[in-house]
Amino acid sequence: MIYILGAGAVARETLNAYKDLGRLKEIAGFIEENCKREGSEIHGKSVNDSSIINTLLKDTVFIGAMGSPKRKRWIEEIEGKGFNFDVVVHPSTLMDDFVDVGKGCIIRPGVILACDVKIGRHSIIYIGSTIGHDCKIGNFVTIAPGVDIAGNVTIKDECWIGIGAKIIHRVSIGKGSFIGAGAVVTKDIPENVLAVGVPAKPIKQLNESDWERII
Repeated sequence: MIYILGAGAVARETLNAYKDLGRLKEIAGFIEENCKREGSEIHGKSVNDSSIINTLLKDTVFIGAMGSPKRKRWIEEIEGKGFNFDVVVHPSTLMDDFVDVGKGCIIRPGVILACDVKIGRHSIIYIGSTIGHDCKIGNFVTIAPGVDIAGNVTIKDECWIGIGAKIIHRVSIGKGSFIGAGAVVTKDIPENVLAVGVPAKPIKQLNESDWERII
């Protein structure tokens, strides 16, 4: 059986993806940390507190469906207990040959992945985004709806690419950076910065508390 980590909008969208894949019966329910609605249901699936994890068999599978950088800590904690993670690729995804999608990834409807794209673990690519040939997407990356990424782009671990952003070819975005909605990235972006505008420029060095305000 599969449990969806989280019980918000991303989790509901992920449940719908399983339905579209014909796999709805595999979903045992949702799990939240510090759950305040334990015992309730979302679309017929139970909502459970994270304490349930310690009672589950080791062949239980998870998917981390949370639109938050904080998902990394919880996912790695669960992996450390020996559990495995699923991969969810919506059936409407257009995928060329030789695309490598890492475990724990969620690919939403209408995404286009060109040839020789590599996507790391536990990344989420939202509706209608396009990723060009030979791109390398790191671990725990979030790519918001309507993002266009040209070929040979590198996005390092734990980045967030905002809605409608555009990234030209051969650009690199450093680990832990946030690209604002509608930004156009024409040059390399250093790590751990907020970059906005056309063309995108770093305007702030980010720390952990900043992420809570900008997500």
